[in-house]
Parts: sequence; structure tokens; C-alpha cells
Amino acid sequence: MKKILFFLAVILPLFSYAQYSFGKIELNKESKQSPFCCKIGSKDSLHIAPCKQNGVQQLSIGNLICKAENQDEHLDYEIFANHKDKKAFVLVSRTTDNLCVGCSLYLFENRNVKDCGLLPVAAYTKDQSGRMNYNSILPHLSIVKVSNRYILSFETPLIVLFPMQEQEEILSGRDIFFTFDKDGLQMNK
Repeated sequence: MKKILFFLAVILPLFSYAQYSFGKIELNKESKQSPFCCKIGSKDSLHIAPCKQNGVQQLSIGNLICKAENQDEHLDYEIFANHKDKKAFVLVSRTTDNLCVGCSLYLFENRNVKDCGLLPVAAYTKDQSGRMNYNSILPHLSIVKVSNRYILSFETPLIVLFPMQEQEEILSGRDIFFTFDKDGLQMNK
């Protein structure tokens, strides 16, 4: 009996920290060019619609509009969802002159979209021509919920922090991650 109680005392606290992995919803380029609807939970649906206004690309994400800074900036997005948690993250990569300058983070929850902030990172990887370049971090991103915070980590050898800015630096992908909780988005080095 003492062994069982000891075992439960050790194991139960581990289960109190709920851990959820957010899966990437695979979309091809063609489906990203037209309005898209994603069912999150039994009653919620996330709607994303691309458009242009005065030559500037925009994405309507639920009740928010994500706008490119200028006509040269290209927006691309990925959706990370967890149907058990009934939440989804939409990350919008911002690219200018084939160089990624970071991505915006949005949280979809209870039929509302919240702007969570900017992840000022790019993947330092080879582009189509074989040159090292500042590419979108979206293919290399994973999101996990641990307890009451979300951890955004990168699965690439090198990333660029603050691309094309004065404080720009190249780091190992495992040396940096972001957390998001009730206090907001935090960078951790």
C-alpha cells in the first residue's frame, strides 16, 4: 500500500502539467490564395481570407486584419491548431525582397483573434538558389503548451534574431525560444 501511495504521489503532479502539442494544418499554395475555413473545436471556425488593398497584401484573420507594411512585402501564413485545447495559432511570415523579417503571432480562441506580437526571427538556411539566406521560420517552428504557457521553438540549426535590424545576430536554433502566456510574448535566450 505504501508503494502505491508513493507512486501516486510522484506521478500525479506530472499529470497536473497538461502538455499539448499544436499540429500544423497543411495547406498548399493554391488554398492560401483563396478564403480558408478551419474548424477548431465543435463550435468554432477560423476564417482566413487574403486580399489586396491599394496594391498592399492583407489577410483577414477572423475579426482582425493583418496588413503588409508596403507593396513589396509578402505575407504567408501557417496555422497551428490543437482541437483538444480548442485554440489555434496563426503565424504570418513577412518577407521583403526574398528576405524574411519575422512573423506576426495571432491566437484564435472563443471565436476571437488576438494579436500576440511579433517574433523577430528568420531561418538562416539555403534558398532555392543554394545561397544562405533569411528564409521564413514557419517550416521550422513547433508549438507546445506546458501548464499555462505556450512554447514556440525552432527546429533549424541557425536562426537570425532581429533580421535586417541594427541588433541582428545569428544564433543556434536551440539557443532561443519564445513563450506566450497571460503576460504576453517573451523571448528566451
